[in-house]
Order: sequence, then C-alpha cells, then structure tokens
Amino acid sequence: MSKRPYQICTNCVMDTTDENIVFDDKGVCDHCNGYYRDLLPHWDTGPKGRQQITEIFEKIKADSKGKPFDCIMGMSGGLDSSYLLHIAVKEFGLRPLVFHVDGGWNSQLAVHNIEVIVEKLGLDLYTEVINWEEMKDFQRAFFKASVPHLDIPQDHAFIATLYHFANKHGIKYILNGGNYSTECVRNPLEWMYYGTDMWQLK
Repeated sequence: MSKRPYQICTNCVMDTTDENIVFDDKGVCDHCNGYYRDLLPHWDTGPKGRQQITEIFEKIKADSKGKPFDCIMGMSGGLDSSYLLHIAVKEFGLRPLVFHVDGGWNSQLAVHNIEVIVEKLGLDLYTEVINWEEMKDFQRAFFKASVPHLDIPQDHAFIATLYHFANKHGIKYILNGGNYSTECVRNPLEWMYYGTDMWQLK
C-alpha cells in the first residue's frame, strides 16, 4: 500500500500525521470545516449567549431554593474552573459547593489557587483524596501498555467521585468549566483514545 503524500491544511497546522484527515478542494481540513459548520454557529459570546446562560442559572437557583447549595462544581485550580466559579458566584449569584479531587498529582500552585478563590468568594470546599497507591497502579498499567490517553484512570476517578458526592448529598446540578475555543475539535485517534471503552478499562 502506497504511503499518502504529505499535506498540511491551508487554514491551520493539522496535517497528514492524522491518517484520517480529509481536505476539501481549497486544502482546508475537516477539523476546520467541522468547526465552522458545527461549532461556530452555536458559539455566542454576545447578548444571546448571555441570555441562554442566565436562563440556565436562574433555573438552577429556582430548583434549589431552601437547599444549602444550588449546585456542585469540580475545581482543579486551573484557569477554566477558576473562571467559571468566579462568574457563577459574582455575576450570577449561585451558591456552589466546591469539590476537589486530589488524585496525587496536585501542584502547590493549584492547591494555593483553590484555597485563595474559595476563601475570597466565601464558599465551602470539600476535598476527596484518591488512594495514591491504587492510582499509581492504574496509571503505571496504562503507561506500560503504551496506550494513548494516559489520563483515563485519573479522569474516571474525578468524574465518578464528583457524581457520587453530588448524589449522596442530593445536589442535582453539576457545573463544569472547559475552554470551548481550544477543546472543541475532533482529536485523531492516533493521538488519544475513547475514555469510555469498557474493554480497555477492564
């Protein structure tokens, strides 16, 4: 089988190292075309988007009247979750319970960021510490198997712990911070893998 000739997108840096990449007649890749077709029309940072998020937050507050918290929010100490927490409290008046999962890889800066923002906003923080030896075993297994997406064990632990805690305390809504501008395109399977493949996980 002949090797595919090298090609790079005329609009971005994606190239044929993604074996499934497809280019249109202008040399623009399917990553870019998918973004323009499927994501950009729904990405509204103006008044329309503001109204949509306001309606969601008002529903959360209405459904949570009389409860100690409106929602639960996972906090990593990074930019995305810190920004969302600030906006949710300061601009929309939500009362979130801040939840942090320590999977053993916390940096001192991340811990400091969490403590500062929680204190400044006057919120409650709950931290769940994952069994470090168990987490190391999981991650070592993924590393030795040479499979992509080594974060799968940690990601599953974070999400499962967050949902378990929300369910235990009867908290209906979970806020999640992400960067729509950088985490919204298809990643080649050569570079990562589905985190929901139960055959691989087992």
